[in-house]
Amino acid sequence: MRIAGIIVAAGSGRRFGFKKQFAQLNGRMVLEYSVSVFRDVCDDTVIVVQKEDMDFVKNRFEFAKVVEGGVERMNSVYNGLVSVSCDIVLIHDAARPLLGRELVDRVLNKAVEFESCVPVLKIAETIKRIKNGKIVGSVDRNELYLAQTPQAFNYKKLKIAYDRAVTKGKNYTDEASIWEEFYGSVEYVEGDKKNIKITTKEDLEFAECLLG
Repeated sequence: MRIAGIIVAAGSGRRFGFKKQFAQLNGRMVLEYSVSVFRDVCDDTVIVVQKEDMDFVKNRFEFAKVVEGGVERMNSVYNGLVSVSCDIVLIHDAARPLLGRELVDRVLNKAVEFESCVPVLKIAETIKRIKNGKIVGSVDRNELYLAQTPQAFNYKKLKIAYDRAVTKGKNYTDEASIWEEFYGSVEYVEGDKKNIKITTKEDLEFAECLLG
């Protein structure tokens, strides 16, 4: 069973102010956290970055394969997919540095058995629908979950789905969305509340607090 890991680190950092994947988090680069986990788990590790960052990342992580990202996230993932060959592919956003090995193992184990797996968190808060500046209703949260990464899939089937998705020219926000369209339902495991996505500088400060 060969496992490849793709870490998507091709964001431009427009909302953050600079490229958050290269920001410092408790003395380490944000990207370094997930790379270190993948290095222990995966037979091949692929890091997808913008063209101008490729030499820097290659020098920093000599063991990894570094490929150029695309216009959208799905294009970056696709570039990573075509650069490897494996049985199971694990895809993760570099903006989630607090990735635990326990979560990775649970995701992989389920994907090996069922060909797909996404970590999710059940929404605990009440969800409101707002229109024209006013609350107009509530949304039933019983079937609502937040999707996280890493997401794991049968490599051959995901690659076929991506080939078709790229041909269609439709943009998908994560791998599960593509799998759903071409193969149907996706398996899941409970996610990790500490596995936050860093979007703002406040998120980075919160991640520092979680690291203690």
